[in-house]
Parts: sequence; structure tokens; C-alpha cells
Amino acid sequence: MDLLLKTHGFFISKKEDRFYIELEKDGKVVKSEISANKIERIILSNNGTITTGAISLAIENNIPIIFLKWEEPTAMIWHCRIGKTAKTRRNQLKFSESIEGIRFASNWIKKKMENQISYLKDLKKNHNHKGDFNSPINNIKNFMGELTNYTNNIDNKLSHREIKDTIIGIEGIASKYYFEGISYALPKNYKFKERSRRPAKDRFNALLNYGYGMLYPMVEKCLIIAGLDPYIGFIHADNYNKTTLVYDVIEMYRVHIDRGVVNFINSKKVKDNHFDTLENGISLSDDG
Repeated sequence: MDLLLKTHGFFISKKEDRFYIELEKDGKVVKSEISANKIERIILSNNGTITTGAISLAIENNIPIIFLKWEEPTAMIWHCRIGKTAKTRRNQLKFSESIEGIRFASNWIKKKMENQISYLKDLKKNHNHKGDFNSPINNIKNFMGELTNYTNNIDNKLSHREIKDTIIGIEGIASKYYFEGISYALPKNYKFKERSRRPAKDRFNALLNYGYGMLYPMVEKCLIIAGLDPYIGFIHADNYNKTTLVYDVIEMYRVHIDRGVVNFINSKKVKDNHFDTLENGISLSDDG
């Protein structure tokens, strides 16, 4: 299970092999204890306190502690043991700086597009009366072909940054058509114009941002266990303290979050009290 704490002023400490938790709810202090072997991740948002004992207990039990802002992870505490050997990471760095590496990683983008097409086809079966799903499907197919053609005929005179920017540009346009198709399957009060983050401008994006936020640390953890350096990416731009490889690899798995969010909405599991209105957007409430 995930231990998610969004309530302002929470307190987490260690009590033998258990996490001791205090938080305020409806004007009362609620206390509870949870065994460490029942928790997979600790997810913290807003202002609260976690003791060094609780952090040590999490590390000993291989439990990542994830810090959120605007439903997206800003930091993660986890053990410092990286799998495999330094040779793996040296080869990763060398491969990431080659045309072959860029071409290899572009297949992750193609897989993302394949997943998008597959999901839109599924939506079409149940929501065909709500919109023209064929148009976004065909547009994504065209951009997938454009990406294949581009990566098969890369101009070696271009800088790697120019090549990567072109790939990201193709992916970005395809995704716009994809989300246009998804919007057809949503009820009126959840339809949206475009993707928005930090904060979300609408309810759908608030849900999506949270789902993606939960997915990032899962991908990062798997990369570390595999012996890869999450900061050495292939497609997305390098930046200070940016886990670029996570941004690359996560593309293939975003569709699973999309499916979940659309299913939650259409099965009417999402309620008005699951959202908070901000000055410049919308976020999930504690219940959300």
C-alpha cells in the first residue's frame, strides 16, 4: 500500500518496526500505526514532519519517500545502492551521446504512439457516437511514420540537440491529436482544451498530473535497480537535477495512467469534493 499524507501538519516517527502517524482531521488529532512491511511508498505533500528514525526505517525496508508539489514529485529519498557496475553507466553515457542511441530511444516514442492508437481504438468501440476518433488515430499514424522516416535518415550535420528537438516536436503534435480523441470520451464537465501542469487548469489534468506524478518515481526506481543512471537520458534535454532518462522511458507507460483516469471519470468515481480550486488553477483535495 501507499502511505499518502497531504494533510497540513502531519507527523511521522518510528515505533519499533512500525510507522507512527499523527494528523489532524475534522479538528481532532488522529493517531495510527502501520507496519513497515505493509507499505510500498510514502508520499508526502504540504508541510509536515518526518523524523530521522522514520526515514531510516523506510530505507531499511526499501521504501521510497516521495515529496510532491502540484501533484508532481520534487524529490525522493531512497537507498543509495545502485545496481550493476560503473561499466553499465559508462556505456549508457557513451551510447546516449551517439546517433545510434538517439535512434534507439526514438523507439520508446514510437511505442508511446502505438499505445495511444490502441487506446483510442478501444475508446472508439464504446464512445463512437461522441466524436470522430478516426481522425486522431490516422493523424498519430502519420506522425509515427514521419518519426520513422526522420530517424532512419538523420542528417549527421545536425547537432544532437536539433535532432532531439525535432523528435520531441513530432511527439508533441501527435499527443495533441491523442488528447483530442480522449476528450471525445469524457463527460462535458471534464472536457479540456490542452495539457496543463503546475497547476492544472482543469479537473482532467489535475487527475492526470497526479497519476503521472506517481508513475515517475516508479520508473526511476526500476532504472536504478537495473543499474542505469536516471540523469543520463537520450531524447529529453539535460538540465540540472533533472532525471532525463525517466522522462524518456516513462513515455511508454503513460497510457496506463490515461486509461485509469478516464475509467475513474466515466464510472463516476470522481466527485466534486475531490478537487480544490486555486487562484490560478485546480488541484486534488485530500479526499481526491
